[in-house]
Amino acid sequence: MSTSKATADVRLHVLDTGLIQCADYALYSPAAPPGTYAEMSVRSYLVAHPDGLLLWDTGIADSIAARPDGERLNETHVFRVPATLRAQLKALGHAPADIGLLGLSHLHIDHVGNLDLFPDATALMQRAEYDAAYGPDAEALTYIPETYAALDQAKIQKIAGSHDVFGDGTVVTVPLPGHTPGHQGLLVALPETGNVLLAGDLAYSVADYTAGAVRTLNFDLDASRTSIDAAKTLEATGVKVWLHHDIDAQRKIETAPAYYG
Repeated sequence: MSTSKATADVRLHVLDTGLIQCADYALYSPAAPPGTYAEMSVRSYLVAHPDGLLLWDTGIADSIAARPDGERLNETHVFRVPATLRAQLKALGHAPADIGLLGLSHLHIDHVGNLDLFPDATALMQRAEYDAAYGPDAEALTYIPETYAALDQAKIQKIAGSHDVFGDGTVVTVPLPGHTPGHQGLLVALPETGNVLLAGDLAYSVADYTAGAVRTLNFDLDASRTSIDAAKTLEATGVKVWLHHDIDAQRKIETAPAYYG
């Protein structure tokens, strides 16, 4: 994989699209003792390119923002939404209808919460993700089909491997399978910030990523290790690797209305 070529006209906004309160972080980190409490950030990203807007992941559902105590999914997980995705887009001067492209790292519930806001957008996902999430074994593969039922399958662009979104090398999908069959990242080239890899659920913490520690519940552990190695190869060239759920690392990253350019 090669790094992208920056242009002065690309901007990246980081959107805070939820918080996960987890009563057993050992489900995510092999380094955590059973029963460890942890909070995980949820992020979406708006890429403003001269040829259009790309929203990368859609976070936790905005409807949860109206619930002061959040939404309890099960014994170990509570979802919270301090600020809605719609409100954050509005603050940037955009309506949901302005978003022409949705990029989906994968189709887990905390990444697809607001798909209903974008009925006319084209969704980019890896073909392997599509085949798994829309196949007969979707639930066994940890997908919840009703959470992405709002996606119009006719508007899904299925890609295989790297894909140059705008055709100029500035915004490129990076296959990072393992967490799910078609998990992917996004490599964004920015003129001042440099190259940033939005690495999704490649690892749940910088410590685990650094150690090459793989979540035991991932779909494919070997593929997960290979994907971590691929990200580290990019990092060695100067690419910044941003992990979606590491709340401590994400506190160092500015959220909208600030932007990275």
